[in-house]
Amino acid sequence: SSPRSVERLRRHDLMMSETAIDDSGQAALASVVKQGTRLRCHSYTSRDDPIISEWRRRVAEEHTPPTHQSKAIVLLPCSARKPYRLSKSHRRFQRAVTTRGIHEVMVTAPLGLVPRELEDIWPAAHYDIPVTGDWDIDELRVIRSMVEEYTTRNGYQRIINHSGIDLKAGNIEVIDTRQGESAGSQTSIDRLEQAIRQAAQDLKLPNPKESLHRLGKLKAFSRFQHGTDAWLEGARVSGRPPIFRIDREGTQIALWNPHSGRFSFAKAALPSLAEHKTLPCVELTAEADWRGDLFSTNITRSDPAIRVGDELLVYQNGELIGSARAEAAGWEWPNGPGRLAKAQHRL
Repeated sequence: SSPRSVERLRRHDLMMSETAIDDSGQAALASVVKQGTRLRCHSYTSRDDPIISEWRRRVAEEHTPPTHQSKAIVLLPCSARKPYRLSKSHRRFQRAVTTRGIHEVMVTAPLGLVPRELEDIWPAAHYDIPVTGDWDIDELRVIRSMVEEYTTRNGYQRIINHSGIDLKAGNIEVIDTRQGESAGSQTSIDRLEQAIRQAAQDLKLPNPKESLHRLGKLKAFSRFQHGTDAWLEGARVSGRPPIFRIDREGTQIALWNPHSGRFSFAKAALPSLAEHKTLPCVELTAEADWRGDLFSTNITRSDPAIRVGDELLVYQNGELIGSARAEAAGWEWPNGPGRLAKAQHRL
């Protein structure tokens, strides 16, 4: 490709990153991708990809941890295997995390930070980057900036730093458990476990039972992905990992499947999702007889912030009539060619 073409592509990435701040639909970003999709970050310029820029911004500026993990955070190195928890190194780390009251966040390039409750979603579960074991100046700048903004905004009282990077965050206490050693050495693992036990004692960290812990993590994910967790009030989580069933008053309202990185909403959940404005909305034309998927011929209005993969609430004449899953970004609605969304439920 010519230098001019590369210049245009770089300008395009910058423009889309700026657009995504206000309107992810116009930036053509996706919320969910097919299993097996890879985001290849093999060059320096891939850091300017709007997918990566948007992740960094939203984690640093918007994401909030599970409510029972709001006092202390442990920063862990990433792993080549995704999701991280399946790697040998993270299995060792998690044995050292002796309380559910501490927030686990992975330090990585090029995404910067990946909270444990977000490790199954796009792009955190899908990126691929060559690993050298060394950080460059730009990676360190991004990570340090994100750590400071994320931890100070969320009001953590203590940072347990097992990342191996020298970090500061305002007046928050930082405990280095690596002390120049590798993350997996037995002495550094022992220091990690001791620091977590000490934090649990000093800060009186809560240690809820597993079902409440899972619900708290799913609420944090819902706030990140959908902007609210109100639809989960009064819900309970059951099932064997990795797939969890979410019920309210004995009725299933959703499934959480990490392989798809999304909630699979049941028909019974739609009224609650609508009440709490959880999902983007589209309006069918008054005369449409909705039998199949959604096309430009039967759509009259749509939310401009729709992302590919979003669950949508479908209305007609002001009444909720079902749901669909977006196959086109917001800028293609309502007049784009082909199928805009695949039908899911009809009330």
